[in-house]
Amino acid sequence: MRALRAIRFKNRNHRRNGMTSVEFALISPVLFLTIIGSLESSMVMFAEHLLEGASFNASRLGKTGYVVTGETQEQTIKDLLAARIDPILDPTKLTLTSQSYKDYSSINQPEPYIDANGNGMRDNGENFTDVNGNGVWDADQGKNGYGQAQEVVVYTVTYPWKLFTPVLQQLMGNEKGEINLQSRIVVRNEPYAF
Repeated sequence: MRALRAIRFKNRNHRRNGMTSVEFALISPVLFLTIIGSLESSMVMFAEHLLEGASFNASRLGKTGYVVTGETQEQTIKDLLAARIDPILDPTKLTLTSQSYKDYSSINQPEPYIDANGNGMRDNGENFTDVNGNGVWDADQGKNGYGQAQEVVVYTVTYPWKLFTPVLQQLMGNEKGEINLQSRIVVRNEPYAF
């Protein structure tokens, strides 16, 4: 009788050992996907922080009007950006845009116009003030470039980050499986004189 109980007890334990393997096989894909997704999310946050810091330093250089001898202001700023992100991000994938405004209240504002028909929007033929000097009415009156002394400049730096976790690609990514990391810095140029 004792031997029979020992055999039943042994068989019960043997069945439980197999259950652990089955449970691990069911849970492990979700567990590993969660761990890898957390690591990738951390990498994205780190890259975004790196991009913010590089953009801040580039805008600080740009507002002084400093230009390396033999380069344009744009090249000087892009070189600084590349130096700040190079080991982690690919500098060739960066996109830098800048728009200058006469003051902070002009940012993202349309060029002034006379609403002759009173419909609340600018129609062809209605007079407008060409603030940025490009000859056409614009919904944003900013001028492309780094501006003059005392002007306000908006720097926008964009970087396409390729996601490698399939779930994150579906949840957050575009059709290429990327998300655009973006940094936007607003500064007023110093009263530099050359």
